Amino acid sequence: MPTTSFTFVLPALNASGPLFERALRSIRSQDYPRELVEIIVADGGSTDSTIADAERHDARVIPNPNRLAEWGVKEGMLVATGDIVVVFAADNELVRPNWLSAVAVLFERDPELAAVYGRLASGDDDPALNKYVALIQSEPLNWFLNRNLETYLEHATRDDHGFAHFEVDPARPLVWGANGLAVRRSFALPAWQRPGYVADVDAFHATVRAGHRRVAYLPRPFVYHHQVATLGDYRRKWRRNAVQHLVEQSDDRDLDWVLVPGFRRRAVLWGIYSVIPVFSTADALRRAVADR
Repeated sequence: MPTTSFTFVLPALNASGPLFERALRSIRSQDYPRELVEIIVADGGSTDSTIADAERHDARVIPNPNRLAEWGVKEGMLVATGDIVVVFAADNELVRPNWLSAVAVLFERDPELAAVYGRLASGDDDPALNKYVALIQSEPLNWFLNRNLETYLEHATRDDHGFAHFEVDPARPLVWGANGLAVRRSFALPAWQRPGYVADVDAFHATVRAGHRRVAYLPRPFVYHHQVATLGDYRRKWRRNAVQHLVEQSDDRDLDWVLVPGFRRRAVLWGIYSVIPVFSTADALRRAVADR
């Protein structure tokens, strides 16, 4: 019988609708003991049926007075009771009913495992733009910076279920956060307990710097991310991330991991790559062929 308990922390603000329903249903339909799965919805002041929808799926609703998603994750982390905390979103969906079982086995087999993550995927019914965003795993700048993952995967050990296991070097960071990132609460909690705003990716790197470097990654679809349908959605999402989560919170954020030499060099190259279309077009075509 499984013994590992989970908490899903899900920030929400007027999230009611089909995607929120799919997110909650994908958690509650897992082939895992229900009593070992806690859902915490950190609500930023919804005026629609978000709270009622969450409670219908036996979620615990807590207030998120600062409204931003990252604040909601922090509020949820501080009251979570599970051994493993999964940072989730209202537009996420677990890809298969044995997701929790597979992740639990990884943490149970390796007491030093700090985090489990995997490839974000678009659903079959998602629009073309969302499929593009899934292909680059969020947005172009993060995708360009996050090429360290490819090097890690080349040298990782693989288990029978396809998970790659490796240790993260703080000097070669990864852009990991939200969207199904599962962390061992006892390792990760100190990073979220620091005063002020804490970004999920900053907390991940604080955990790595504290010595908890062992992680696992699934190169196959791990979580569906139904995030954008139109260019307007994409523009709003980019603006929200750039302004609300970066510029406005920069004084409180621990961004040392962004300033390592490899990331600084890539940030300069990004300007060239994005301005001269021949580079990005050729790269996109190569990856489209490789990803079928």
